[in-house]
Amino acid sequence: MGGVVSATQNLAGALAQRHDVEIVALRKVRDESYFPLDPRVSVRVLSDMRPDSPVSDVDNPLSDKFPLIYPLNAGAKTPVVSRLAELRLLEYFDTTDADVIVSSSPRNTIMLAQARGDYLKVTQEHSMPAIYATDIKERLFPAYRYLDALTALTPEEVADIARQVPAVRNRLAVMPNCVPASAIRSTGTNKVVVSAGHLTDNKNHALLIEAFARVHAEAPDWTLRIYGHGAEKKKLRARIEELGLSNSILLMGQTSPVTPEFGKGSIFVLPSKREAFGNVVVEAMAAGLPVIATDADHGPRNILTDGEDGIIVPRGDVDAMAEAIRRLVQDDELRLKMSAAGIRGAERFHERASRERFEAILQEAFARKELPRHATARVDRQGSVHVAVGTLPPSAGQADLVLRKGGAGTEEHRFPFSSAGDAVVPWDAGVPHGTWELTLATREGGREVALGTDGYGCDTRDLLAVELPRPQGPALALLLPHMHEDGGLRLRSALREVHAEVGPVRADERTIAVRAELWGARAAAGAVVEAVHRKDKTRVLTFPLRDEGDGRIAVDIECAALVRAHTEADEAEVIWDFTLRPAAGAARVQLAKLATDVLAPINVFTFPRPVLSEAAAAPPTVLTRAVRKSRRALGQTPAPLPPTRRRTELRPYFTAACQFAVKTVRL
Repeated sequence: MGGVVSATQNLAGALAQRHDVEIVALRKVRDESYFPLDPRVSVRVLSDMRPDSPVSDVDNPLSDKFPLIYPLNAGAKTPVVSRLAELRLLEYFDTTDADVIVSSSPRNTIMLAQARGDYLKVTQEHSMPAIYATDIKERLFPAYRYLDALTALTPEEVADIARQVPAVRNRLAVMPNCVPASAIRSTGTNKVVVSAGHLTDNKNHALLIEAFARVHAEAPDWTLRIYGHGAEKKKLRARIEELGLSNSILLMGQTSPVTPEFGKGSIFVLPSKREAFGNVVVEAMAAGLPVIATDADHGPRNILTDGEDGIIVPRGDVDAMAEAIRRLVQDDELRLKMSAAGIRGAERFHERASRERFEAILQEAFARKELPRHATARVDRQGSVHVAVGTLPPSAGQADLVLRKGGAGTEEHRFPFSSAGDAVVPWDAGVPHGTWELTLATREGGREVALGTDGYGCDTRDLLAVELPRPQGPALALLLPHMHEDGGLRLRSALREVHAEVGPVRADERTIAVRAELWGARAAAGAVVEAVHRKDKTRVLTFPLRDEGDGRIAVDIECAALVRAHTEADEAEVIWDFTLRPAAGAARVQLAKLATDVLAPINVFTFPRPVLSEAAAAPPTVLTRAVRKSRRALGQTPAPLPPTRRRTELRPYFTAACQFAVKTVRL
């Protein structure tokens, strides 16, 4: 019994007016649903857990086994969804002839994303993914990438999901819950304020009770009815009795359906701290009740028009809530005016509007599904990248290859596809340094799909023949297409006006000798190499730079200097990032490995790890501290601590950003 079940069944009924609709229930424990279900909607049960059912699965040995793939409920001692239900769900995914499968649960979404069927895969988020448990988010967010469409209840939630999972931002749509028209209307004359919802801390009925107590002092003939049950019931009742309002504030208990009770009231109040949507708000509006709601993220403000069909008050503000209730209690004309506006406003969430909204989302998803998603990439001898997706479908019209960085950034670069499905990213296009995601986007309609590839999809043979440094423009300009671990096609752009490309590195207990080529600048007087402490940028070690001619430079990094700079105040590991200054006062240039077809030099270019041993005082133990303290107390000079040997390992390597670094590690 809850908003998700109600909204799912309502939408199923609305769609059944024009489509064949089936609800797949992973488990059945009741004979009847809490909410009415359109008779045109069929129900398929994957595990029947009713003991008295003629097709009961209670005795099936898999019915009490935990699933192997389906995400578990934290702390559950028995499975909510069993191994039996999981196997039948996987079979359903493999055998259904459905055109569209819609998930209304994050756990079901994780399963749907892995399904092999060619049907449209859609998920509806009825809550806020940001508040899901970490173990669910770690599986859910990657699963989003394998869906054809995702919906959320409000524009704010769509934007939030887009920030969390940028790869799916072009598959997101707003889809409010479907709430049917009400068969019962309030007259607006009964002196009754109504609220409904689980009696939990989030629903915050405690605030409503405090606010109504203030109103009741001025309007003692009004009563408050709160429908629902939950863990806060005892606490709420105690407060009501403490206020002496047991006859005026009534805890009505759970009522199903609750909407007929709305006809008995004249005002509805939703005091929630957080509300992703709030079906009950629309239900109250449809029943002719003006609504007072807290400005809970993000539902009420997307349903109500403040001052027209209801009043929105700040969260947690008892005074504002009391004033809003008082205002509607005292103004019959305003109350009836808001009632009529609410009935009209609720229509945009009724069956027809919801069906048309969802059909439009599916139509867009079907059109997007026609777009090619597999691409190949080839680097030519000049370093330009040719991307091919095959012949575009007629519905695509003109389309562009779009380069966009992951995350919240909006910067993008577009290159046109030919009718044959080919696009070129010129080496001198000035694509900024970094890694870019590749998508295909239609110019008409703005439909967009992420491009993926496979192990044979990126041909970088000719990249090794690209002449570097560039004779014109930035000294380093190199594009490296590659397959990301998620199968997506990515393009790394290495773009530097001045660049120091690391060559051979040799290491022993005395020095780490680095050779490099300096492009876009010449080493001049005062040129040095600097090692910058990763966590404390003010700590810098300087090493002399040697100019070996023809742009070649060299530096010998003294191992002992790095070890001495690793102080007792440092952690066990210290990272030094290496840069060079081509001249005194010149800007720093990273020492890096970028002019290569190796995407991750950290895993390929490895070097010896010399270990230095040096004399050091042994750290005092608890016993030696006590002895030394006693000697001082007696006026005696404590004996010197015995000497020991301290060993430090030096680990030269390339970072994930391809910069040369050395890590010093106390052994």
